[in-house]
Amino acid sequence: MKREERYAGRRAGRAVQAGAAAALCLALLGTPFPALADDEEDDRLPIESISLCIESSIEVRDSSTDVEVTSDSSEYEVDGVEIKNEPDQWDDKDEPKLEITLEADSDYYFPSGIRKGDISLSGSEGKVTSVRRRGDEELRVTVRLEELEATDDDYDLEVSDAEWDQMNGMAEWNGGGDAHHYRVRLYRNDRLIETVSTTGESCNLGKYFTQGGTYTFLVRAVYNGDWEGGWEMSDDFDVTDEQAAQIRTAANYVVTGVGPASGNWEMDALGFRYRNADQTYTVNNWQQIGGLWYYFDENGYRKTGWILWQNRWYFLDVNGVMLANAFTPDGKYVGADGAMLY
Repeated sequence: MKREERYAGRRAGRAVQAGAAAALCLALLGTPFPALADDEEDDRLPIESISLCIESSIEVRDSSTDVEVTSDSSEYEVDGVEIKNEPDQWDDKDEPKLEITLEADSDYYFPSGIRKGDISLSGSEGKVTSVRRRGDEELRVTVRLEELEATDDDYDLEVSDAEWDQMNGMAEWNGGGDAHHYRVRLYRNDRLIETVSTTGESCNLGKYFTQGGTYTFLVRAVYNGDWEGGWEMSDDFDVTDEQAAQIRTAANYVVTGVGPASGNWEMDALGFRYRNADQTYTVNNWQQIGGLWYYFDENGYRKTGWILWQNRWYFLDVNGVMLANAFTPDGKYVGADGAMLY
């Protein structure tokens, strides 16, 4: 009898414990839990429009870039500006390309639907070409500024001192510092004969002397298709048919080391001759060899001393080299083209 009472007592104790546990669970279920962090409500506001002021002082010929981008918005700020196509020097018709980085304020964000049309620009003329989000706190805006426009003062395209080398019909001049090339027009008796282009400050026109007449040339410096200097005119160069033939022959040998001018000196009992690569000899004319001018007689032999050519006197030293900008042994003075001045 006592054993049964003890057993019943243990069962009653267990029932009480079970009841207390159930009551505790019900109490806990009735108590609200705090929300998890991932489920917190985002109370930031979307940025619906963007206004940027761009001040650019980039000009043609600049080698540096000065651009400032600002905004008076409290929703975002300008975090950086990068020039994506900065050259060594800005040129005519260049369009500077900017990438502007914007950072949202902590109370705002950039929504996924933001478009180019949501961005307005002021200040320097430009166009928004793309918009990219990096998360919802950073926005990158690409802007292409208005193309740069050069003025007459931006390029040195002045040409001066256009003149002839009367030995070979070479046109020469002092060029503009910004010229990419030069355009040359050759006239005979005021009629256009040929138009050529060259990158240097001289041009071999002697090969176009097909007959006698009054020859002149015009030359202008060219930067690009939009920017060209003014025409500079040479003096008249009057030649006979015979002189034209001589100039044309000399023009064919004006470059040393190329074509027939590449050859070897020969010596015999009568003197020195120069045999060209095509096995010919220059006769009754000038030839430039190794950067020096020589004159060869009717038999192809190198001349020395004074010679009369096209009514002008020239002096050749003991090696046959034409003097220039120098006094001769007999006290005369010859100019840059070798002709006697006084």
